[in-house]
Order: sequence, then structure tokens, then C-alpha cells
Amino acid sequence: MRLTKKYGLPVTNSVEINGIFNELGGEFRGKYWLDVSQEVIRDLKVRGLLLYSGTVVHAYPHCWRCGTPLIYRADKQWFIRVSEYRGKLVEELKKVKIYPEFLRDRFDNWVANARDWTISRSRVWGTPLPIWRCKDDPGKILVIGSLEELRKYAKFVPNVPDDMLVHRPWIDLVKIETEDCREWVREPFVIDVWMDSGVAWIAGINGLRNKELFDELYPYDWVTEAIDQTRGWFYSLLVTSVLWMGKAPYKSILISGHVVDKYGQKMSKSKGNVIWAEDLFNKWGADPTRLYLLTKSAPWDTMSVDPDEISDARSILSILWNVVKFASTYMELDNFNPKVHRLEDLISKGLIEDRWILSRFYSRLRRFINYMDNMELHMAAREWVNLVVEDLSHGYIRLIRRRVWSEESREDKYAAYSVLYHVIKGALIMGSILVPHVTEYLWQAFVRRFENDEAESVHFSLLPKVDDKYISEELEHVFDTLFAVFSDIAELRNKIKVKLRWPLAKAIVKVSDAERFSQVKPLLEYLANVKEVLFVNELGTCNEDEYVRAQGKDYEICLSKVMDRRLYYEALAREVVRRIQTMRAKANLKVDEKIRVYISTKGEDLLNAISEFRDYIINEVRATDIVIGQGGGNAFVMDWDIEDIKVQIGIERLT
Repeated sequence: MRLTKKYGLPVTNSVEINGIFNELGGEFRGKYWLDVSQEVIRDLKVRGLLLYSGTVVHAYPHCWRCGTPLIYRADKQWFIRVSEYRGKLVEELKKVKIYPEFLRDRFDNWVANARDWTISRSRVWGTPLPIWRCKDDPGKILVIGSLEELRKYAKFVPNVPDDMLVHRPWIDLVKIETEDCREWVREPFVIDVWMDSGVAWIAGINGLRNKELFDELYPYDWVTEAIDQTRGWFYSLLVTSVLWMGKAPYKSILISGHVVDKYGQKMSKSKGNVIWAEDLFNKWGADPTRLYLLTKSAPWDTMSVDPDEISDARSILSILWNVVKFASTYMELDNFNPKVHRLEDLISKGLIEDRWILSRFYSRLRRFINYMDNMELHMAAREWVNLVVEDLSHGYIRLIRRRVWSEESREDKYAAYSVLYHVIKGALIMGSILVPHVTEYLWQAFVRRFENDEAESVHFSLLPKVDDKYISEELEHVFDTLFAVFSDIAELRNKIKVKLRWPLAKAIVKVSDAERFSQVKPLLEYLANVKEVLFVNELGTCNEDEYVRAQGKDYEICLSKVMDRRLYYEALAREVVRRIQTMRAKANLKVDEKIRVYISTKGEDLLNAISEFRDYIINEVRATDIVIGQGGGNAFVMDWDIEDIKVQIGIERLT
């Protein structure tokens, strides 16, 4: 074919569509093309013309359904002369924003070398090619543009619905007759399916009839498909739109990578390694699956999918659920009202951790928006996950637990509620892009419960705007260091086998600016359960008999490891509190329900601990009293082992 076009020779074809040689096949006429290969070798050999024969192993095209070897053969088809419009196509593509930018060359080069488009296909089913040729004068062509036009020319139309009429075989039963031709015969082709999908920009909303809507939407802001569609759908959309309307149908495109199995293999039904989306939804849920796919890798990278990893995404959503549940429980208990307890009025009454979480929320929101604008969906999703898990759950809620547990009606408590509500509300709106179902449920159950005049759906809410006045990079750095130091202290505790519930005497932390960190000293003492934290500019010597040491990125820690009698008693008291809280949960007690506690033990150290830290225990478990002795008939009783000390604890709900 290439040679005939190059030298102006006539195009011939000796093989028919069924793979059988025709009269041009000479002595091979009537034989199957694949069988003839060996006959050619035998013929050359018999005539003494064979110089060499051998086998070359190479890739060869096969039918993807039945595996039959295919053959390339010249045939008469219908083309769109795309090559004449290359300049316009290139010009329009330059106006399109392509994500990621480094894949632009792939698309640009393909369009710059665009070839004429074969739009006809020799298939039974599909959109019929709407071209008729005059039987008596094949040079005459009639192109039908609509059903109305077809009925105008037709002398006979089958009595079938329109959606059947425009398909084979019914379209070929239509009889057309005109003044200049007594019989028209439709070209025996259907249209390339890429033409069907290629006009989705107007067909998708029936733009010929919905002209107003089409004018409002076209050209479209954004479309996405996999990397192979730079030569497929992206390309066919571009060609049809430029040829029809003179411009690209989209303003931006996201080129995504392919999805493979966990071993990096292409998914195939024949291999049995296909992962069905419906199976993932049924097992894990739609939102965990979405979040997993969004956070796994960049959209344009090849993604290896391991269904077992989706459990991590579901755990993240469980954390979100618990964050909202925590907020809802205590806000309802203290009659919080976001319309009354407004953030703008209370933030000045708040504590340093309130200012930190607001700063962190808005700085993450700013990065979230920037990532979304650049189609870095994986980075945006990770920002949201870190906001929910690290900042809210592991950070802020841990810091404000004591405040909201207090029964006092303090201004700083309501400041914490207003800040927490503000951040959760914003996080739900951000997350609705990523996990639409769970955020919608929590919006209805939480936000609209406290503000019933809010948007009917989280998906009707506008993304919050970044409020720069709340952002402090310095404060965020201080808290990043605070949590890093706390994490290292937790590791040191593991090293010396002292639980976090057990108090230690002292931690000395060397930082570059000790005065700046003094403002978070009480927070580190609380988080690390250390009686005294000292931030210093120079660490000095830490006695190895009394301290254990750790080196951080820009800090050093010396943590005392010696525990005196009073610290030991406090540790035992904390162990008692943990058991009682477990029993409250098992008894399904509400947060604000009061109890009486009964403790029976022969452990002298435990009795001393209870005596010395009686008020602490009472406050932590919302008890009215601690009675040394066995509980009465109405008490819920459990036996425990606390540091090898046998103890029986009973709790009695007070009505």
C-alpha cells in the first residue's frame, strides 16, 4: 500500500475479507492465506529458487476475542482528510492545559503528525455510515443528515421505532428515490466507534436540541482518561470539535495512568487477575475504595492495586467518624451552639492549641486547593487525611480532652468547641470531594444538627476560603517539634519499658530557641506524662543511671527513668482509672452519668495509691465517691490484675 502510494501504482488486493485468495492469487486462488505461506516455501524449493527458510519469533496481531491471526489487507474505505487541518488542531491543542505537563509532548506529537481518519468499518452493528451511492451512477453521492431528512427522501420506511430504524438491518431496508437517481444504495459500512465517542462533547447533552445548555457548558472545563487516550478519545474529541466548531472541546485534560494488579501485571480476565469494582464496594465500601485509589499514587502513574490495602483507608474513615462522634457528644452535653458560641467572639479566649489547629487547618486548606488546581489529587487527598488523622485525632482532640471533660462552664472550653466545630465542618466540605458518602452522612448527622439552616447537602456547600490571618508558620513549626518530641519520648518509654500512663519526673529538651518553646511546656508535660519539662538552649550532661537520651532532627532529649514512690502510686491510680473507664463503656454509661466506685483489694500499694489520688480518680471517672470494699447488688463488678495485684472493682450507676 505504501509503495503504490509512493510510486503512483494501482492498488491491488489478492486476498478477500474472509482470508481467501481471489483470482489475483494465481495458483493459490481459493486457498486460505495462512496455509499458503508453507506452499510458497515448497514451490520455491521445488523450482530451486529457495535460498534460505527459517522461523522468526515476533509479535503478531490476533483477534482479541477468538485469538485468530489477523491479516492487513488494502480495502476501499471512507476517510476524513484530517491531515489538512493539522495546523488548526495543533493551534487549538496549545490552548489546552494538560496535566501532567510532561506528558504534553506525547499528545502534541501525535496531533502534529495526524493522519487521515478512516471512519468506515466493515461490521454488522454500529452507527450506519449515512452515505448512499446511486446504483446507476456510482459517482453520485447522497449524505443524509437526520431522520427528518431520511423520511423526506425515502419512498419506503420500515414500520419500526426510530432507535431501530437508525441501525442495521432496518436502515438498509429504506428505499430512496430522487429525480436524478431512481435507486440509492447505502454504503455497506458502519461508522468507527471513535466517531461516536468523539462527538460526546455535543451528543452527551443532546446539544443540537439543548442549545442554551450547550452554549453554557462548551468548551468543557475538564475531562480525564488514561494515557492511551491521547491517541484515542482525547484525540477524537479534539478532531471532531475542531472540524465542526473550530475549537477544542475542553479547556484542560488529566492524563491518568493504567491500573494493574498488586504484582504490576496487566489485568486480564484470561489471567484471572481482574479486580472488579463492585466486589471492592461490597467488601470495603465505595468511600474507602475511592480514598485508597486517590491516595495510592499520582493520577498519571501506573497504579498497582492491592485490595487488602483498602483496610487502611477504611481505618482513616473510622477515625473521622470518631472525631465527629467525640465532638458531637461533648458539644451536646455542654449545649454548644455555633450561632451563639461564635469563633470570632471566642478565639481570643482560646488557648495556644486552638490557634495552632486553626493555623494548620487553613495552611492545609491552601495546599489542598493548590494541589487540586494542579490535578495532584493524591497530594490533596493526603493533606486531608493528615488533617483528620494527625492534626485533629492524634493532635488537637488529645490536647483538649481535659478541657472538655471538665464540668466547669469555662470560656476556653467553648472556644475549643467553636474551633473544633469550625475545623470539622471545613474538613467535611474538603472531604466531600474525596469521600462523598460518609461526609454527606456526617454533614446531616452533625452539621445540620447544630445548624439546621445550613446547606441541604455537603455537596451544595462552597469550599472554605483560606483565612490568612489565622495562619502562623512559626506556631506550626513549634507544634510539629512538640509532637515529634512527644513521639520520641514515647519511643524512649518503650525502650525503658515504662508505659505512657505512668508518670515520669523530668524531661530536658534542647532546642535552638528555648524561650519560644516555653509556651508549649504544659502541653508536652501533659502529652508525655512528665511532671516537669525543661526547654534549654544547651543540654549539658545527662547521667546514664538516671536518664535515657534521644537525638531528633533539630532537638535532643534527656528523659528521667527513675520512678519514686509517689510516681509509682500515681501510675497505679491511672491504671485504676483505665479499668473503670473500660467498665463504664461496657456498661453503656453516658459521658455525663455519675457513678459510685467500689474497690476491693489486699494490695497495700494499690490502697495507698487510691487513698493518695482519690480526688484524681473521682474526677477522671465522674464518680461521687470511692468505697473500699465489695460493691452492692446493683453494682457492675469485674476482677482485674493491676501490676500483679488482684483487685475487684464495682461501679454503680447513680439515678
